[in-house]
Amino acid sequence: MSLVVAYSGKKRAMIAGDKRRIAFFGEAGALEEELYGGRIRTGEDLHRRAEELGSVVEIADGHEKVWKRGDLLAGEVTEISIERQRRRRVYAVPGGYILVEIDGKRAEISKRGTSTLIILGNRFTRDLAYKRLGSGKPPDESSMRSLFEEAGRATASVSPDFTILTSDGEKPDPQAALLRALKEDCQEGGWDLCGLL
Repeated sequence: MSLVVAYSGKKRAMIAGDKRRIAFFGEAGALEEELYGGRIRTGEDLHRRAEELGSVVEIADGHEKVWKRGDLLAGEVTEISIERQRRRRVYAVPGGYILVEIDGKRAEISKRGTSTLIILGNRFTRDLAYKRLGSGKPPDESSMRSLFEEAGRATASVSPDFTILTSDGEKPDPQAALLRALKEDCQEGGWDLCGLL
């Protein structure tokens, strides 16, 4: 889990995500706790600490966590283990958003609305993003870029490279557009949709 930030306003939506994927092998609970608590700053430190704790870790950058489909923006963070696969996904357009929890084959809408800031990530990255962007003032590309640059320097869980996407195309019925996109993804992913329909 790393960092995806989405904003939906009345006339504009924005989403940003880093590109790091980290895989843990073997017993890694202590290592994950240190990483997601913000105590490991660089990839080199993460590899060194993994070796000290007897864990194995694989870091890969270049994994896109945010995407654009027409005027609709989407992004997700994932948590994959041998036992389960969990995703948190956000969809946003100007005037609306939905937040979806995907656990195995079940997709559940946990939150929806017209305007908000949604921050997905681990404890450290969520706290950092909220401190930088949670003032109530809508984020812009400059503040989003600044956040991701800082996060990339502060924790090994976020890549130095990131993607920022925007949408200014107003929809006559934002919730219908969001739900349509989610239903298409559920059909493609083989997920059963439930929740706040």
